[in-house]
Amino acid sequence: MKAAVVGACGIALVLGACAIANTPQQDLAYARWAKCNVPFAQLQRVDLDGRITFQFTSAPERQEILQCFAEAGRTGPSLPEPVGIRPPGGP
Repeated sequence: MKAAVVGACGIALVLGACAIANTPQQDLAYARWAKCNVPFAQLQRVDLDGRITFQFTSAPERQEILQCFAEAGRTGPSLPEPVGIRPPGGP
């Protein structure tokens, strides 16, 4: 009985560690965000497939980020189209 409990705990620990590791697409997305983010933009999330969702405050800021991501996608692996959102209650 004790061995079964210890074994189950070990399996749960291994599966839990796998769940917190980034996918290769997420690692790439975080690297691109580090290169492409601009002041006053905020990363909201990076999905498992590498889709970046970010918050922006102005249209030119959004465009600058999207252009940087597009250029990065031409010279490296592609990721899903990023999503820019305005802050709640923002202009």
